[in-house]
Amino acid sequence: MPTEISGSTGVNKIQDNTIVNADINSSAAIAGSKLVMPTGSVLQVVQNGTFAQTNFTTRNTWTSTNQNLSITPSSTSSKILVMMTVYLSPRGDAHTHLRGGVRLKRGSTVIWNTESSPEHASITDYNGETTSMIPINALDSPSSTSSVTYSLEAWLNDGSQMYVFGSGVGGSITLMEIAG
Repeated sequence: MPTEISGSTGVNKIQDNTIVNADINSSAAIAGSKLVMPTGSVLQVVQNGTFAQTNFTTRNTWTSTNQNLSITPSSTSSKILVMMTVYLSPRGDAHTHLRGGVRLKRGSTVIWNTESSPEHASITDYNGETTSMIPINALDSPSSTSSVTYSLEAWLNDGSQMYVFGSGVGGSITLMEIAG
């Protein structure tokens, strides 16, 4: 039997667990903040992509690829799943070492890869170019309800030039907030 709320009964007269799903009209507007999603549920997804090629000649330093994306977690217990595929192509003179890599950062914190391992693409004694498609899947725990920005940096170890996100190949970054 439905509970009627009037001036004489008041909301404080409703006992816990007396309102069930069947009592709620299908067109009722319930704020998402009132719902509790189970651990592991996807709460939000943001994505962007680019066909803009980034290239640089600076060696042995991390360089911005201008690929970044922000998300605002709804809870400090949320995890952020970062997914991207990166086209990476170190280039140089024929018959030389060509090596380079990428890393993923949240703000100034490295969350995937380290400075001691900047060699995701590596080839020796080749025609002056190597290309790799590097998948990145990282589960991060930012412990924040403020906007967090994820960015990609690249490293040219050996060679004369690094290309990231070649024109026609492109790349994208997807961020998924997962309930913690």
